[in-house]
Amino acid sequence: LILAGAGSGKTKVLTTRTAYMIKHGVSTRNILAVTFTNKAAKEMKARIGAIIGEDTVKYMWVGTFHGICGRILRENIDKLNTATGKNYDKNFTIYDDSDTNQIITRIVKKLNLDEKLYAPKLVKTVISNAKNKMWDAERYSSLARDFKSQRIAQIYEEYEKVLTSNNAIDFDDMLMLTVKLLEQNNEVRQKYYDRFQHIMVDEYQDTNQAQYQLVNLLYTNGQKEVPPERSLCVVGDVDQSIYSWRGADFTIILNFQHDYKGVKVIKLEQNYRSTGNILNAANSVIENNEERVEKVLYSNKGDGEKLGFY
Repeated sequence: LILAGAGSGKTKVLTTRTAYMIKHGVSTRNILAVTFTNKAAKEMKARIGAIIGEDTVKYMWVGTFHGICGRILRENIDKLNTATGKNYDKNFTIYDDSDTNQIITRIVKKLNLDEKLYAPKLVKTVISNAKNKMWDAERYSSLARDFKSQRIAQIYEEYEKVLTSNNAIDFDDMLMLTVKLLEQNNEVRQKYYDRFQHIMVDEYQDTNQAQYQLVNLLYTNGQKEVPPERSLCVVGDVDQSIYSWRGADFTIILNFQHDYKGVKVIKLEQNYRSTGNILNAANSVIENNEERVEKVLYSNKGDGEKLGFY
């Protein structure tokens, strides 16, 4: 667990660690590096390639959660058992927000619901948050207590029927369905468990439940004991967790030491961007947060100008 403060060089840590492993005999095909943006993934791969050579790194799996899941589904989605009983084939379509909003609009009309009360973007957000928690339509329906939630559960169920009948998935399905596939199919899970012996995750403080379960399944294969030759390296900073509104759960990084045995914690506390006064002010604010791992950023750039309020 690498707790990397702001401006402490966490991308360099990941790229250097990857290059080190490859130089010491680890095959690129046995390494999985996961980031949150395509830009970050491209930068990471370029940095690794600059150290060990582009030809060596080009076959390595470096990508976003959705990109990695997309590759797994393209190879194996036909083995997934769906709630509707209709299987996908590997030529599935990925619907964007425009597609999903149109479908939800049609469903709202079909169910004779108030289009203002059940606006497509609102309903899509609710469904998206549910999928990030690994709640399919059946699970969401079982938890719906008030009238509005029950109507959204109806929309969700109809929405899923449309997707499967069109051999289509949405952006959030890429995570949820991959996790379900790995949970259901021992052969598929074993295949990727054997391949990805070393897993690295960037911005771990921004992971949601589906992403947590994906990493856990790939690393542990659903077993309590993990062979010592495997490794899981996550980099993040709970102080920089800002995406709870889209399903990120900062407690995932806080619980990392409880979820896995023999965790080594490394703190990157030197900030290379800011001066002392800026960091002291930031430290004095964030230390009031009780749900964090203690970490104090410092700088070798001197005190710098005093902070002002405007």
